Amino acid sequence: MNGFRTNILRTLPFRRSRLNRRDLGNVACGLPKELQLIVSEKQANSPLKTQELNAVLSFVRRTNHSLTIKQRATLIQALHRRDAHRDVLTVAKSALFEPNQNFRDNVSAIELKKFFASLIAMGKTMQLAQSMFQMIRQFSLTRKSMVFGVINATFTEASLCLGVSESLLIWVKFHKFLEGHADFTSYENDKAQLKTLLFFLRAHKLDATAVRESLDLIDKTQGPLTASQFASTLMYLTSYNREFALTETVWDFKKDKKHPIKSSDLTQICKAYCHFQKYSLVEPVHLQHPEAHDDDSQFDYLLVAHAKQQDWQSLQNQFHALFGIGELPSIAHYGIVMFSVACLGEKEMVDKLYRQLLGRKMIPTLPVLQALLLVHYKRGDYSGCFEHFELFTKYGIKPTASSCQIMLRVYRNLSDIDGALRFLKKMTDSKVEIAERHFATIIGTCAKTTNHAIAEELFQVMKSYYNIEPTGTSVAALSQVYIESSMPQYALKLFKEYCGTGRVLERGIAVYNKAAEAYMRMGRVDMSGKIFEDVLSKNLPADSEFYAVMLKYLSIYKRDFETADGVLEQLLHHSDLKASPSHFEVLMEANDKISNHGGVLRLYQKILDNNVPVNSKILYYLIKATFMMKLQSKENLDEAIGFVEDIMSRSANRALDITFEKLHPSVMAWPMRAAAKFYSPLKAIELMNKYNELFFDKSDSAASNLVVLRSLLVLSAEVHQWDDFQKLYERYMEKLHFYKSQPSAIVPNKKLASSLRGVLPYKVKHLVATDRVTEIPQLLKEITAKNFVIDNEAWNEAIMSVFADKRTIDYGLQSVDSMLIHGFNLVHKFRLLRKNAAANTSTDRNSWFLERKRQDPSSFQPRLYLKSTVHEKIAQAMDTYLCSLADIEAELERLTSHYKYFMKSYLMSPRTKIPGWDDIELRHASYLSKLRNGKKALHEPF
Repeated sequence: MNGFRTNILRTLPFRRSRLNRRDLGNVACGLPKELQLIVSEKQANSPLKTQELNAVLSFVRRTNHSLTIKQRATLIQALHRRDAHRDVLTVAKSALFEPNQNFRDNVSAIELKKFFASLIAMGKTMQLAQSMFQMIRQFSLTRKSMVFGVINATFTEASLCLGVSESLLIWVKFHKFLEGHADFTSYENDKAQLKTLLFFLRAHKLDATAVRESLDLIDKTQGPLTASQFASTLMYLTSYNREFALTETVWDFKKDKKHPIKSSDLTQICKAYCHFQKYSLVEPVHLQHPEAHDDDSQFDYLLVAHAKQQDWQSLQNQFHALFGIGELPSIAHYGIVMFSVACLGEKEMVDKLYRQLLGRKMIPTLPVLQALLLVHYKRGDYSGCFEHFELFTKYGIKPTASSCQIMLRVYRNLSDIDGALRFLKKMTDSKVEIAERHFATIIGTCAKTTNHAIAEELFQVMKSYYNIEPTGTSVAALSQVYIESSMPQYALKLFKEYCGTGRVLERGIAVYNKAAEAYMRMGRVDMSGKIFEDVLSKNLPADSEFYAVMLKYLSIYKRDFETADGVLEQLLHHSDLKASPSHFEVLMEANDKISNHGGVLRLYQKILDNNVPVNSKILYYLIKATFMMKLQSKENLDEAIGFVEDIMSRSANRALDITFEKLHPSVMAWPMRAAAKFYSPLKAIELMNKYNELFFDKSDSAASNLVVLRSLLVLSAEVHQWDDFQKLYERYMEKLHFYKSQPSAIVPNKKLASSLRGVLPYKVKHLVATDRVTEIPQLLKEITAKNFVIDNEAWNEAIMSVFADKRTIDYGLQSVDSMLIHGFNLVHKFRLLRKNAAANTSTDRNSWFLERKRQDPSSFQPRLYLKSTVHEKIAQAMDTYLCSLADIEAELERLTSHYKYFMKSYLMSPRTKIPGWDDIELRHASYLSKLRNGKKALHEPF
């Protein structure tokens, strides 16, 4: 990414000033001593006395031709710093100008900036314009970068002293004289002209009145042509800043004045109408101005408008009717209809129309290609997206911002940050209009890979290089990256920066949502509640995500299901917002966490009652709840498996009201594993084959997905097909290595860290089954070195296996002693105290430990601990191991010295299965009595 940013920033028109302030401070010694005192910092904020001014003028005139740039600049800057603006103009007349009133050829930018600033301070606007025009005439060809710098600095100075209208008039005058016009509608091409004006508009937050007054003043003083040109510039920049109300204001001005409409104007008004959901206005305004149709990006907004307001069936009927009345559809008809049905995900219809127009020897247009790209994306056919995006090059059509956004979403869904960055570079090179939504999508990809470093870099590049002002969209996207990366404190820092200063941020509610979620991740549920109160007190417009976060707060963190159900009910009857699958998903997750499977099924019934579509996650919880209820009641799984098959078929045939185009592999992975473990591995294979047949082409396969690969690993292990398991395991690890070795993987992907959860226990079983127990310690070391999480299930499986073999028992002892026995003791302490408290035992009823657990159930919850069943088995394995030794007591002495915590637990009861143990008890009675009475590990030898 550093290379990516370097390549991008290398093109910036950024040059250092020839003379900076530090240089000026070091050159005072080049002046006579009496002048050094005059220009010193101590004399600041006081105009020159007559005697001082005469001394300065005498020096300047006496050394006219030998006066250096540094000496001149020092004098001019010092006088300006003293607010001696009249003296600046007097000295500049001799120091900066030739006798013919031209500027000296070696005049510096710093001198000119201070000279023009003094003219502004003195209110000499006519002289300012004359001098500026003189500078432009002299240096626009030879020193253009300096000219831009001086003009922009002067405009900034004017904006501090003059009103909005007067400042904008100055900008128009200067740039019109320099370029011959005031029409700049491409930030990529006109950055030097637009950057300072863009910052001016952001700083002043103009309203409609100020904009109209400014345009009227320019129209009155500079003429209608210049006013029309600058109106186009303003339309472009207000749209760039997403100040669409002002975009409409400028459009109305141009229409009222009957100024000519250019393509950029039409594009921006279409964009504004779509933003305000005025879809019915887009097509009429586009048809009214055929002379402005040479910007392909207008089709993005035209197609969206068609898709948002058309009656699909009537549209198709109208299209087919053209064949019956003898007027064949034009390519424009094809484009509109294809895009409209593409929005529904009707891939077969879009493909059929595409073949039809090719058969009529028609050349595809932008709407046609856009429709092909969209429909393949909506159906989850990402390889088809890449294939059809190449058609833009084939037919010589420039992709639009919306086309590129679809491709960025493809990269996001594939978690391919490297591909997304390469695509962004391609967009920049081809000069596609890059907007905040593009960056938000790429940053969202970073959330899927927990790559906060790349996300931060992208956010800065968006602001600094592309000059896109962040709104809640991109700030929330970066916040989500921090949350997914287990860095919620950074998300809160963003919240305070963008929402904690009283400033109004567009879509600010999105940042409040992330702040509430960040506090939840930190366990600060009380602060999440304050965020919600803040939103309500400020009357911020709540969005759909706000309700999802609130439901998560109530159900998952507060366990207040009654209130959560009430909030969901309010949402179902909301006048503006609609309950979405994500709201039900949150409540289903909360019910799943507490194994309330009946609650999941009731929520699904409410989904059906309210005609809410379902997503893959909802189907996952539904299928899991169905299976678990059957397993708990020890019923046959035939009905549950039939239910899964029915969901697959209805999803594939679109007979189910769904939000997705391809059933996610994780939905199928869970029932596959359940069927393999508790029913029939053969049935699990049948489910897998049916899923592949319904949702994947022959050239593709679900088995390339990590989730499905993991399920296949479980499947092969359950049927003890260890050769197949090994091949799948190698593929699985290769895929993980591929993701972790990508150029963008400069920080670990925390989501990949848990990829071996549920897989590693089977790998341990595989090594045991193939008589390779001695490889288990090395396997665990390698997994740890690769930063994968080894969960409790895997550790317990590994410990049982290594304890069963003399060659590896020491590794097991060391692992239990250092990691697992402490958690085992904590779990059993809690169980014992709770049992005693229930029996009204006076000693432990008010235990500090129990009180802490009551206040915070998640406290003292060990991540790793030895299971009770495993503890019993390794104790038996220790008995067997000691029985095989000639000198048991010597080994016990070694073990209690090296593994005192586990051995304390092991020796708490007599080992009656070891021959001669009674004699050992007698010889070491003092040690064993002290150990068992104190219930603590002893540091003295056995």
